[in-house]
Amino acid sequence: MTTAFDHAITVYRALGKPEFAGASFSGKLKVTDELTPSLVKLAELDWLLAPPMKKVVDGAEIEVEIKVSVGQSAFFSPTWAHLLASHNFKYVPPEAYYVAEDDYFSAEKTDTVSSRRYKAVLSLLKVLREVADYCDESLSDLKFVFLNKTKIELLVKYEAAHLRDVPKVKDLENDMFETSSKHKEQRKVIMKVILNELLKDTAEDARFTKLLSDFMLFAQRYQDSYDLYIAEFSFEKVLDEVKAHKLDYTIKLNKVFSDIQNQLLAIPAALILIGSKLTPKGFFEWQNSLTMLGCVIFVALMNLLVRNQYNTLTAILDEIHKQTDLLLSKHAALLPKFKDPYEDLEKRHAHQRWLIRIVDALVATMFLCCVAIYYWYSTGEYHWLKYWITH
Repeated sequence: MTTAFDHAITVYRALGKPEFAGASFSGKLKVTDELTPSLVKLAELDWLLAPPMKKVVDGAEIEVEIKVSVGQSAFFSPTWAHLLASHNFKYVPPEAYYVAEDDYFSAEKTDTVSSRRYKAVLSLLKVLREVADYCDESLSDLKFVFLNKTKIELLVKYEAAHLRDVPKVKDLENDMFETSSKHKEQRKVIMKVILNELLKDTAEDARFTKLLSDFMLFAQRYQDSYDLYIAEFSFEKVLDEVKAHKLDYTIKLNKVFSDIQNQLLAIPAALILIGSKLTPKGFFEWQNSLTMLGCVIFVALMNLLVRNQYNTLTAILDEIHKQTDLLLSKHAALLPKFKDPYEDLEKRHAHQRWLIRIVDALVATMFLCCVAIYYWYSTGEYHWLKYWITH
């Protein structure tokens, strides 16, 4: 429903150079079809102070004076400074208000820089009112009193020039008023402590403006302190969880090598057996060739086994990294305290990987030795390599 306040704003926006005088504004405009309904409505409600309605003719250029509302329900202000200096609008906004210098109307969705900052301050005051142990509204200014180990008083005193962007204030408001928020009482205590630390050395009249200018620091300290509280709150539980994971992953890592320990005994045995079976009977002699074929099959199977253990180690390391990332996402403040167990697991993984590499190297060495023996027994007495080695 369009009110007289809306019509007054419509007319004001049509003026060339409006002037303010107390609770009215005046200026020149050209009457149009769009403006006529507003002027008629304002005249009916006695908001059109001049000219007489008979002079409001389509196409005529007239000097108008419009009465405006300056109460709690609707407030027409030339500037933000004027708005904040009126009534108690520093703390509670009018139900509807218009600020001419920004062409900002609260009923419209488009925000300006100043309107956004003003709303952020109001949100901050809502949070402070919820956290404060006592609110003193007996004076012209609002005062919050916070009681913790020490007492601190915060006088809400600011001007339009002090308005600042207050990012993350909505997060604080949600922490205080959303039903899903946890540890509300502890959040309040944390906020009191941070306020005391930040403002105790500042003069009382300047405390609120300092809070506005240093709000990012305040918000960060609050978040860090709350994270620390959560970390300490769940410390023992997470500690037990980390210990269990470390034991589990250590067993898995050790098992990677222990699973092939029995097969490792076959490496020297295979070298001795193959070496003893190979005899100097000439090139491509069937008995030597079959023995060498068995050696190749043995090495291929050992290679598959070693490759499988490599893959197992990689999968376990991925699990360790995922567990670390999960801890970081849930308990970021705890991570520095539990880095050592996860670093130990990574060192253990590296150690096991080196053991598997040694096994890989032993298998390769055994195969090369068998190939060398086979080649030696398969060549004649006067082969150039044999002749070069023996002479």
